[in-house]
Amino acid sequence: MFPDASDRITMSLDAHVRCTCIRDGKAKPHPFPDRLTFDETGEPVLTGDPSDDDWDAHDDWLGESCEHGGYLLALPLGNITRVQRLRAFLRGLEGKPGPRFPLLLTRVLYDGTHTGDWLASDKSADLLKEVETVLHSRDILAESEKEFFENMKQLCEASIETGNPIMF
Repeated sequence: MFPDASDRITMSLDAHVRCTCIRDGKAKPHPFPDRLTFDETGEPVLTGDPSDDDWDAHDDWLGESCEHGGYLLALPLGNITRVQRLRAFLRGLEGKPGPRFPLLLTRVLYDGTHTGDWLASDKSADLLKEVETVLHSRDILAESEKEFFENMKQLCEASIETGNPIMF
């Protein structure tokens, strides 16, 4: 027997950009300040050999660390079907002599559920140019496409502003 629609899991792609409150010293005191560091993506993590209880305390702190809960911006980008349609749409817009949307196609829309990926902040300005190229043709975009590209624009701008990567 197949599950009904309410039982289906919708796979989706979301993205976020962390705020700078922790890095700037504006966050609440960490439960283990001597073990708090940042990984290569700017994600606050614990050093040493943290226990599950340590991670739980860290995660609880992270969610209440500042007025942003550690995130400047967190937005949905779409489900697998939307990502597939957007990828096909962009491939149809690509021109000669080469791709016009290399970051969108290879770093954002290559899969509708990739998680744990990130785009370094030094690439956000280039990604923003690709997004704005598409947004200049709003009249040919469906509402869901406009939503995706507007969300991507906000994420790029937040990444540029904070110097933090876009996390997927």
